[in-house]
Amino acid sequence: MRKRTNKDRQMRLGIALIAFALVLAGWQIFHGSGAGSPQVLLGALLQPQDQPLQIPPQPAVDARILHGKAPTLNWIVGRDCQSGVQAYLKSAATNPDAALVGTGWVDPTDGALVQGKSNNCAQGSLSMDSVVQLVHSKGGMAYLTVTMLTDGSANSWTTQQETDYVTQAANNPGLIDPIVQEVKRLNYDGVIMDLEGTEAGAPSIQQSFATYNQNVWAALKPLHKKYGIALLHKLSGHDEYYGLNGFENWQLLGNAADFIVIMALDQSYFTPGPAVSVPWLKQLLAYTLQTMPRMLPHIIWELPLYGAAWRMNNGNWTFNNGVTYQEAQTLIANLPATQINQDTSDLNDPTSAHLTYTDTNGVTRTVWYPTERNLVNIVTEFRKVLEQTPQFKGGQLAIAVWYTAQWAPSDLWSSLNPVLAS
Repeated sequence: MRKRTNKDRQMRLGIALIAFALVLAGWQIFHGSGAGSPQVLLGALLQPQDQPLQIPPQPAVDARILHGKAPTLNWIVGRDCQSGVQAYLKSAATNPDAALVGTGWVDPTDGALVQGKSNNCAQGSLSMDSVVQLVHSKGGMAYLTVTMLTDGSANSWTTQQETDYVTQAANNPGLIDPIVQEVKRLNYDGVIMDLEGTEAGAPSIQQSFATYNQNVWAALKPLHKKYGIALLHKLSGHDEYYGLNGFENWQLLGNAADFIVIMALDQSYFTPGPAVSVPWLKQLLAYTLQTMPRMLPHIIWELPLYGAAWRMNNGNWTFNNGVTYQEAQTLIANLPATQINQDTSDLNDPTSAHLTYTDTNGVTRTVWYPTERNLVNIVTEFRKVLEQTPQFKGGQLAIAVWYTAQWAPSDLWSSLNPVLAS
């Protein structure tokens, strides 16, 4: 769901790459949706874990990265810009910082930035300039999100083109100049790099991607602009999502930015489950401590304002689609009690409400989604975990949400802010 149109297609690519590698190794692995999250069974395919680095703790999150009373970052997406701005204004007094997606789409052939074709911030215009001005008027930090359309649609770029762009831009500063010029043009406060379609198997791609990020970071420093990298979730150097996240080397990237955004999103895909949970966050934290412990106080943990739905297909669960809180509420309100499986449903689950039901066609379906209480409980518990982590000493938990629109429970920020700001 994190840019879900992109990610679903990329997920299929990742699964295909893993399956292909296993066949080459003489093994067979089945990704049956009902059999649990797939694991890479061949030890030879797994990269050895790096030894934890013994590095002293660093200061808390730089005050210049987030300016709100509570350390939060709202993502405003061009295609839902009007809805996003309305949601942003409801909490801008305490949560003014925002990252914009819709003005930083990269053309890999020359590095130029392209306006999103469906931006609806201003009538008759694709510009998001007014949103940057709005964020500044509220005292917030406005971040340009740099990304690339690689979702397999008719007008998208290919993953090979993104990979070639990264490789070339690592050695050609001219390809990153459009990013710098856009920051200067509109006085963005910084940049968040969010490329997600780079091929994991390209030669030396981890080093190329790290060098590329280091170059963008270096280009922004004279402007006194902050630089962050959004990382796909990763639990080890070679986990089951390696086809998607393999181009990112966390140890290298921890030395290539002012801060990191970890996409703690889409925990469950192959089988029904939460979009995020505390046990999973602990796993992400463990890998962070293994690879880039110095960055821990400078990490923004990105959480989902959505869940997901699955359907039963030939005895196995199959991912169906993402589900927002509001969509889940509408479904529940219109679902007869006789269609609900009470044994496998719990709308009062403390960390992830879930529902199993049979639709009018006799198909069994399940929905997992986060409520306001769920998110508050997760953030509260994870904060306790961080406070017990030596490398985080003196730090403050910062979160981002994907993404700001009319997705969240109406009282989310009034409940979350005290937890984050106390």
